[in-house]
Parts: sequence; C-alpha cells; structure tokens
Amino acid sequence: MLRRKWKLLGLVAVLAIVITMILSGPTFIRPRFVSRAVVYPVNLTSYSIETRTDQLLQLLESNSIRDSLIAVFDLARHYRLKPGVPGAKFNLYNEFNERITIGKTRFESVEIEVIDESPDTAQAIVSEMLNQVNLLARRLQREKSYEVLAIAKRAMNHERAKLDSVEAKLKVMRQESGLLAYESQTEELTKGYVRMLTRGGGDRTKVEAMIAELQKTGGDFRQLTALSDLFRANYDKLLSEHERAVNDVTKELTYVNVVVHPEVPDRKMYPIRWLIVAIGTASAVFLAFVLLLMRKPD
Repeated sequence: MLRRKWKLLGLVAVLAIVITMILSGPTFIRPRFVSRAVVYPVNLTSYSIETRTDQLLQLLESNSIRDSLIAVFDLARHYRLKPGVPGAKFNLYNEFNERITIGKTRFESVEIEVIDESPDTAQAIVSEMLNQVNLLARRLQREKSYEVLAIAKRAMNHERAKLDSVEAKLKVMRQESGLLAYESQTEELTKGYVRMLTRGGGDRTKVEAMIAELQKTGGDFRQLTALSDLFRANYDKLLSEHERAVNDVTKELTYVNVVVHPEVPDRKMYPIRWLIVAIGTASAVFLAFVLLLMRKPD
C-alpha cells in the first residue's frame, strides 16, 4: 500500500505542512510571551502558623490585587472579552487565572509568571503585581497600626488630663501658700527658726505663721507632688508609645525582595510551530493511510 500510494501520502503530507503552517501563524494563533519574577517576603508578620511565604502567596492571590490589575490594564478589553454578557466576569476571572501563575518554589520563594500576547504588557503586569502587593501589605499593616495609635492616643490624653488636673491644684497652692518645694522650704524655715531661738531677734511671729502654713498644707502639697511625678512618668511612657505608633502608621516599607526581576521577553513561548506542524502532518498522513486501508480494493 505504501509503495503504491506513496505519491498520494506525500501530497497529503505537503498539504498538511502548508495548512498547519498557515493555521499556526499569528493570523490564527496569536503568539504569547511569558515574563516572570522570583521574590522573597520581608517585613511580614505571620498571623498564625503560616510562614511568611504562605502569607505572601495569600496576598498575591487576593481579589484586591486581581481587581486592581484588571482595572489598571483594562484586561477585559485586552483579552477581547465582551462586557455585559452573561458570565462576563466569570470568563474574565478564568482568563486571568489561566494567564497568571503564582507558586512557591522549593527554596521558599514565590514565583510569578504572566503570559500575554504583548511582551511589554506581560512584564508590566508582573511589575504592577509587585507594586500592588506592597500597597496591600502596607494597607493591612496600617489598619492595625491605626488601631494601636488610637488606643495609645486615648491613653496618653487620659494621663495628660490627670497630670493637668494635679498641676492645676499645685499651681493654686503655690500661689496661695507660697509653696514651691516642700522639703527644701521646710528645711530652710526650720534652720532659720532655730537660729532665731538661739540668737534672738527677727520676726518670730511671721516665721511661726509660715511653719504653721507648711504644717497645714504640706501633706496635701507632698501628695499632689508625688502624684504629679507619677503621672508625668506615665505620660512620658505613653508619649513614647504614641510616637512609635505614629511611626508605624507613617513608615513606607516594602514587603518583597526581588531576586529575579521581570524582563520583557524577546521570544515567544506559544505556539511552538514546529511541534504543531509535526503533529498535524503526522496525523493527516496517518488518517490518509487508514482511509486507504479501509477503502475497498479496485
């Protein structure tokens, strides 16, 4: 059969080669390019038993990043999908998941691959994903930091109110009784009073009145002074905590270390024309041979 029909099978092979070359060309199958990046997570805090790599994977697979990429690159139109038809969003998400692959490597890094008909767009999507994951991680971190900041600010204001209340009372006592420093004033008045008793002279009545005033208000003054020192120490501590919370809210951290930077690919990864031509030609010749075998002999 092969000896008798080799010309026919050869013609089928030539036709199959021509047809598959035409059908595998860019007119019918748009070539696709792949851009990739490999990153390690940094500055991430694990919420449970998950590793930082697992957490980075969860962030990259979030619908927030997906929707941002769809909006930034207008992927519905870029993928030539019809908007507004039933299942349009489902088809868009499926196309997105088919073209973008995120996985963990055996070295605990994260690999991102993006396939697209445009090499520039493939590289741009990978770069934007890294930018979006930084923004998302920063937003999540700041949400928690704002909660801590609110608690620290409330505690600081409460301690400040107590300190101001005590200081206001001390100010009144200083103005009315002339008390500034109880221990030193008591010591000096006592020394002066003793000298007056031993040497004579001086206005003992005035000194005795001052000592009596110290005895009357000294206890309250000392207690308020101790409270003022305590509240001031607490306020200084809370002020430091508030400043740390402010720094957490305002800091600009990145959350990935890029090991392999995304590049613009210069060679397509799909379709592999020689493989399509080879499989198509072999299939056509085999089918023709089978049909010849099934044909009734002349």
